[in-house]
Amino acid sequence: MDENMQKELMWASGALVAFLALLFYGGISEVSEMGISVGAFVLSWVIVSYFIKNYGPGGTSKQDLEKEFRWYTTILILFLAIMTLIGKTDNELELTYSIYGMFVFGFTLIWIVRSVAIKYFS
Repeated sequence: MDENMQKELMWASGALVAFLALLFYGGISEVSEMGISVGAFVLSWVIVSYFIKNYGPGGTSKQDLEKEFRWYTTILILFLAIMTLIGKTDNELELTYSIYGMFVFGFTLIWIVRSVAIKYFS
């Protein structure tokens, strides 16, 4: 396995662990709901990985790819943490696996648009 793939898997697994912690904190504990949420996260990661590698800013050197995955992971976890905290403090909002799926896919869409825009306008 090449070094780029190892770094990407390291960032993906770290983000997945943080995502699972946020799911537990948000009140998602049923196995089927966790599976759907994790499936949405993995699908999102695969899509973003493709767009980062093909449309991301900079070159395809290992430093550029690692830097891009680091930014994506950090901002995704920060976004999900903020949304989880908002969901836990708002009594009218119930955090469900479908909401987490929408959070992840919405963030993925924003990141794809960002990657394509950077590549197109650079």
